[in-house]
Amino acid sequence: MRAATRRTNGRLRQQLDIIIRRYRGSLLGRLYQVRHATSGEPSLDLELTERQQQFHPDVGLELHISAHPASTLAPPRFSLRVVHAPDGASDADVARNLEGTLALTKAMVQTACTRSNLADTMAHLRAPARRRSPVLRSRRWLRRVRRAARRTWRSAGSATTVALALVAAALVGVYMVPPPPSPPPQIERSDWSGGKPPGWMVPVSTLDTLALARDMPPRPFEGQKTKNCDKEVAEVFINGGCWVETSKKAPCGDKMYDHKGKCYRPVGKPDEPLRSISQ
Repeated sequence: MRAATRRTNGRLRQQLDIIIRRYRGSLLGRLYQVRHATSGEPSLDLELTERQQQFHPDVGLELHISAHPASTLAPPRFSLRVVHAPDGASDADVARNLEGTLALTKAMVQTACTRSNLADTMAHLRAPARRRSPVLRSRRWLRRVRRAARRTWRSAGSATTVALALVAAALVGVYMVPPPPSPPPQIERSDWSGGKPPGWMVPVSTLDTLALARDMPPRPFEGQKTKNCDKEVAEVFINGGCWVETSKKAPCGDKMYDHKGKCYRPVGKPDEPLRSISQ
């Protein structure tokens, strides 16, 4: 049932917007760069997971937020406007969902605008709207040409007619079908010199009830100690690397990793510091 739901959501997402890129490391859910399928407007889209049901909105809102710097005629100011809200929703429900939306929006910005993702995120958000190319129409014409070629192959006994039909199908495929979109540029991540890997979201102070937790990575970090774990100093071997168990219980926050309800810190090699998660 869950797999069928994911497939249904995937088909619905393809109808609503076009996924450009997914951000890795978001603790709130799946964060994407998307373009609207009809208008072509770029935006950031956050899908909350089942683990974050306490943040799921129960009232649909559409907001407009703007910032205005100081000028000779007016001081600096910010503008917040509710473009759309259900008529049957109470004022308290709208205010509660408005507060949660602004808090989650701040978390999305902090995740997408880290040092390694800032340039790519701004290039996406500041790009002009681009409407989708008429791919389906060109493919429909290509299918018609292919069907005509098959009918000609069955009925015609002349090799010249068949060759002309194949050449026409090839030309239609070249000029009618647009080229596939180029992959998004790969952004190099800076090495991890301690603390948490780059690109991970910084906890939002307004989300007081959010329990941050990092699952134990399936592979050791680059520069992590991977053998001869010293049991005398409480080092344990987990997922190919050495870890030190702490006295803190889960949730472990954004500086430790959760494993079976306990919090662990990675152990670095004696001759080099921890840097980043190995790919």
